[in-house]
Amino acid sequence: MISGLDPITLEVVKHRLAQINDEQGATIRTISTSPIVVEGNDFNVGLFTEDGDVAIAGPYVLTHVTTMDTVIKNIAAEVDDIADGDVFLVNDPYLGALHQNDVALATPVFHDGRLRLWIGNVLHHADLAGIDEGSFCVNAKNVFQEAPRYFLRLADGGKVRKDVERTFTTNSRLPDMVALDLRAQLGALNVARRRLHELIDEVGIDVVTDVMHRVVDDAEEELRERIRELPDGTWRAEVFMDGDRVGSDRIIRVQLELRKRGDSLVFDYKGTERQSEGAVNATYHASYAGTIVPIYAFLCDGEIAWNGAVKRCVEVKAPVGSVMNAQYPAAVSICSIGFTWLATAAAMKVVAQMLSESEAYADRVCASWNSACNGNNLFGYNARGKMVGALLSDHRAGGAAARPFADGFDTAGKVTSHLGFLSNVESQEWKLPILYAYRMRLVDSGGPGRYRGGLTAAVAVVPHKTDQLVWKSQNTAGSDQSNAAGIHGGYPGAGSQVLVVRNCGLRASFDAGRIPIGHDQLDGQIEHLPSKSEGVLGPDDAFIFFAPGGGGYGDPIDREPERVAKDVAMGAVSERGAIDHYGVVTANDGSVDVAVTADRRDQIRRERIGRPPLEMNAVVQEDVMRIGPTLVVERSGAGTALRCGKCGHALGVRTDGTLDLREATVSEAPLREAGPWLAMRYEGESPNFCLSKRSCPGCGTLLDVVEQYRSKTSD
Repeated sequence: MISGLDPITLEVVKHRLAQINDEQGATIRTISTSPIVVEGNDFNVGLFTEDGDVAIAGPYVLTHVTTMDTVIKNIAAEVDDIADGDVFLVNDPYLGALHQNDVALATPVFHDGRLRLWIGNVLHHADLAGIDEGSFCVNAKNVFQEAPRYFLRLADGGKVRKDVERTFTTNSRLPDMVALDLRAQLGALNVARRRLHELIDEVGIDVVTDVMHRVVDDAEEELRERIRELPDGTWRAEVFMDGDRVGSDRIIRVQLELRKRGDSLVFDYKGTERQSEGAVNATYHASYAGTIVPIYAFLCDGEIAWNGAVKRCVEVKAPVGSVMNAQYPAAVSICSIGFTWLATAAAMKVVAQMLSESEAYADRVCASWNSACNGNNLFGYNARGKMVGALLSDHRAGGAAARPFADGFDTAGKVTSHLGFLSNVESQEWKLPILYAYRMRLVDSGGPGRYRGGLTAAVAVVPHKTDQLVWKSQNTAGSDQSNAAGIHGGYPGAGSQVLVVRNCGLRASFDAGRIPIGHDQLDGQIEHLPSKSEGVLGPDDAFIFFAPGGGGYGDPIDREPERVAKDVAMGAVSERGAIDHYGVVTANDGSVDVAVTADRRDQIRRERIGRPPLEMNAVVQEDVMRIGPTLVVERSGAGTALRCGKCGHALGVRTDGTLDLREATVSEAPLREAGPWLAMRYEGESPNFCLSKRSCPGCGTLLDVVEQYRSKTSD
């Protein structure tokens, strides 16, 4: 490496590399016609060192950032005759691809006969075969029933191999779309290669490669410094999948422990259950990719580069043969929105707990963000008799959890992709034989809290200009519990739900000049579906779905009554929800009935602890550490006592960074207490889960609410 790389050259070349990588992404979006790519941005691009470490990553799907490098490292290990102009195609999940739909292309960049760096991109292809349309194989029991796994030399010495290209594209139900997406990836590599050679001619190859190594080294130093600023401790969380394949209601538990010591983090999935017979399993590198999403999003936060530095600072452990480290030949085609997605949901919870104990970073607490992917493939024949289909992107309208200073974002996209957008309704209708009945924000879908969780959006579509549509629904989880965690007394947000209304009478409603808003305004028979399902829609059947809402932050009855009244006026919270969740009663003119509200809130506190609450005399000592809005840790004496920050009542101890609220009052409630959109199959009374609530026995302040699994072992 060059010694004495000056700061100006470093910054100029670093930003040139970022611009080259951005142009790679722009090329993909320009050439592709796939809705999930062009509008949803379901792809990513990167520049890599000669060893395959990602140095410059794109701002698209975060779970691709740390899987692309695995693909390149495996190419280098397996191929001994890599040459300039070669392009390799890999979609094998056991070689680094997230799942088979995510096809990675990588090409080496040589200079003076020596391999000096790599260019790579990965893109979600709409269908690559397998037993189910869309290749999210909800019926697969092993990898042999899924889309083919490829490890191919697509271009040899700069020339595309037509035989390889044809084999790849014709093994698809949508060969035209797949062929164009593949050319989009090739075009992106070519553009990046051309721009890199221009840069190399301008500043020299050694400067370019030195800068790439330097940005990784700098990011490591910055990330370690930030981790050192966080408190040492141990934090734990659980998330669940309710149903791993069609016909299965197996509840699968994921247990995660985060340990922070010094300048490193360890995420440990010990206790997580065995790998599934369904296709939702995550390989180890996919589990790693999902786990570190909140590190990129909340620790790096746009200030520290997203690159290979994270693997030097963050370790992820997962039991071999578990759903977080599935072994060949486990089915994995739903991995990206299966247990990889749940890895992010679990990691969000433990990272939020850790950040809550940091004065410097407590404002970054966010316990959940679109905690399940309500991914639905719809396939049918258009008016020309041609099969068309796609993964709808409406699941990206899920809500984000509330923060310590503000409500969560409504219809917030997904934390795994900072540029993940909803497809335009008209664009979807143009490309697919569907008609949208509505896409609407869902009242009461944000978890109640002092700060309300973000709302999700519900979508209803019907077949249009076709006799029928086939659906393959691979909802991560949420037809039972939601995993949309709140924190510090905030309730979970809405679950992730799918339902079908048979013979809904939608067109008759349109003809009568009536636009139904909500499934309850449709005629016909409602079928609430489990998390994994398949079926056929007739001409007058409505397919309705929504992703999770965001969890709340803090005790809901601490929310200012005027803000609740405003929520009711704007349609975010119903009048019934205002009374039940927030203890706020509004008058006929929409204003707060102050006296009745005070009585209702006092009643809620009494119900929590079974007696009148004590006076709230806030703990004001300076020598305490505050955790969230209510907990304080006394620094004096043993330094471990936990007390209520509102009334000073003893709550438990803090040992080895773990909060033990042993003195709190514990109660249970059905999931419907969090809102009307949980466990809809069971009318809010899940046989598998309940809400476990802990309250201060002194003043009745709600300390936390978690979705508690009723059984000790899974099915």
